[in-house]
This record gives sequence, structure tokens and C-alpha cells, in this order.
Amino acid sequence: RLASGETVLIRYPRHQELPCPHRELPVLYEDEALLAVNKPAPFLCHPTDKIQNNTVTAVLKRQFPGQSLRLAHRLDRETSGVLLLAKDAKMARALAGLFLARRVRKEYLALVCGRISWRRMSVDAPLGREGLGIKVRQGVGGSAPSRTEFERVAAGRGVCLVRARPLTGRLHQIRVHLAHLGHPVLGDKLYTGRGELYMKAVRKTLTEADLAALGAARQMLHAQSLRLTHPATNRELCLTAALPEDFQRLLEEAGIPWP
Repeated sequence: RLASGETVLIRYPRHQELPCPHRELPVLYEDEALLAVNKPAPFLCHPTDKIQNNTVTAVLKRQFPGQSLRLAHRLDRETSGVLLLAKDAKMARALAGLFLARRVRKEYLALVCGRISWRRMSVDAPLGREGLGIKVRQGVGGSAPSRTEFERVAAGRGVCLVRARPLTGRLHQIRVHLAHLGHPVLGDKLYTGRGELYMKAVRKTLTEADLAALGAARQMLHAQSLRLTHPATNRELCLTAALPEDFQRLLEEAGIPWP
């Protein structure tokens, strides 16, 4: 029991983190107002209760000391590619307005399972929590309007390379829509099957056979480009991130040429 005026101090155990594998992140663009980096995967954008130093914001704080960088958007831990940040609160609000108004054009590349018969596909399917016992898992059939345009870029051995343009910004939108089409992203533990491999990953019981079934150690989704009007200069800005080595290696193994 507590009495009025008493103070309660709760101490959370400090988790021992592995050394951060990234001393700095590749800069794609920088000016007085904006910074864009090529986010590696798997790598968190921001700290959690268990991970503090192995995050984009922690690395950039060390890489750009004294600067107050703010994330304009986020990428999933296992998604690589263009990540945009603002250098002050005013610019952060301006970017938030652009994203909210859907005035930022985003393009992703995804390696997906199976052979795709269509050339182009538009998916207009509202999303929401799926309710299958995995809190973060989303599913088609919710109340949040969600639309993604897909284009088949190339087909390889058992996989296809797809370009995705999300027209809304829902949680896991591209991954859910691709799974809904029957072509989950290669390596996506959460949306392959009913999420059984995601739970095994959480419990750290994934086997080599599980990884072989997934086709990749992490989800093969890459934020290739962002296109927007610069809030400070009103000039069009196009930011592009090169494919990471693991993505290129899987393309090569599938027999899909890439420049």
C-alpha cells in the first residue's frame, strides 16, 4: 500500500548490448535543413527499452555531435534504404505535414516468393490488427484505408523482384499487401504463413531449416527512393539508396541481373 506523497522508484534491469556494428551511416544527402542516410538492416531506427546504442539515432548522435536530428519517418528494423531526418523542430513539422498530406513519393524494391503472373497490380485493401495472438501483426480487413501499387520488375528462380509504391502509410503495409497477394517478402518471418517463424525468432529458436524455408535471414525490402519538394527551397528533391550487398547477392543467386 502507498500513502499520499510517497515516491516509488522502479529500477529496470540494464540489458547488455552487443557492440554497435556501425560507427557511422552512409550519407545520401545533407544541407542546412535535412539529412538523409542509407539505413542498414537489421537496424532499429530509434531506441527501445532493451536497445539503446544499436540504433540509427544513437549512431547519428555520435556521427553528428551537437545536432538535434529528428526522424521524419521510420523504416522497419529489417528494411534497408533511404531514411530522412530534419535538423530542427520547424523542419520536422514541415516534413510531417508532407508525409501526412501524401506529398512524398516513396518507392521500394522487394524480393518476393513465387512466380508472379501480373505485370502491374494495385491493391486497395484496408488494414488493421489481425488478432491472431501476435500483437504487431496486421491483416487485410481492418478499417484503415491502405493502397499500394506494385510492378513486377523481373522474375528469377522461385522469386520475383517487385517495385512497390505505397500511396498510404500504414504499418507493414507493403508486406501485408504482398502476403495478401500470395507473394510474401523473402525472409519475412511475420507474414510468412501465420507468423510461426516470427514467434520462433522472438524465442530465439529459429533453425537453419527455418531460415532456408524463409529464403533469407531478413526481409528483403529496400526503400529505394524518396521524392519530395524541399520545404525550405521549394525545389524537387530525389533521394536514392543503392541496394545492400545481401539483396544483390540474392538477386544474383536467383539469376536476376541488376546494374
